[in-house]
Amino acid sequence: MKLRSRSQMLPLRRPAQAVLFCLAAGLVAGCQTTGSSAQGPQSQALGERLSEADVLSEINGNVVAKAAYWGGLYEQDPRNAEAAAEYAAALRSIGSVDAALGVLRRAQSLSPDDPRLMAEHGKTLTAAGRAEEAMPLLEAAIVRDGGNWRTLTALGVALDQQARHEEARAAYRRAIAAGPGEPAPWNNLGLSYALTGHLEDAELALREAMETNKASAKMRQNLALVLGLRGDTTDAERLARANKVPAAVDGNLEELRAIVTQPALWAREANADNNPVMIE
Repeated sequence: MKLRSRSQMLPLRRPAQAVLFCLAAGLVAGCQTTGSSAQGPQSQALGERLSEADVLSEINGNVVAKAAYWGGLYEQDPRNAEAAAEYAAALRSIGSVDAALGVLRRAQSLSPDDPRLMAEHGKTLTAAGRAEEAMPLLEAAIVRDGGNWRTLTALGVALDQQARHEEARAAYRRAIAAGPGEPAPWNNLGLSYALTGHLEDAELALREAMETNKASAKMRQNLALVLGLRGDTTDAERLARANKVPAAVDGNLEELRAIVTQPALWAREANADNNPVMIE
């Protein structure tokens, strides 16, 4: 069967097609959004059945696929602020912070007043441990976007990094009000309390995160760690074992026991590359 050219194919943009084809084959991690234009008939038929909205639905939750998809759109049009912000966010999520900062610097030079870029630039600087640089960007984004809960949460993280814990908690509470039902602000509020030894307040906040029904396994682990620090090792171990394979459970419990016996490790954990703080 003779394949049609890209110009004859359906409205899906090329990066979206490529990501979708890789998803269908279960090969997202090794997918390239550039390269040969020859796609097999089966992949072509799949692409023709799905709209770009369908592709976005397919990649939801897969940061590698998101990076490929938004990166392709950004390369096509560096002035696309949405693509730049989403691409940088995906790069940040997979740990490519320097690459994300490079994208954001270029994008902000083209769209200096875009609140999405300001917010993402601030989040990425915060993730890199550069909280003081992040603050003006996050504050400016909050003024422009009306107080998005994600931006407010990132502001709280930046303040906590600077040991400005009371201000951080105020930012998290604003984020909770702006994003009812979102667990990340509650999670970060709990960790902020834990960092200063207010373990009862930390537990209450982390339990609120659990009540949202959107809490992640990492948030559940954070609550287990706080319970362990409070001496409630039975409930801590129960939480650590929830939805975990045995090897992962053993690792979590080992970490829990180490932190219970050496509380200073909590601060180290909160500042590690895979830290329990949420920047979304």
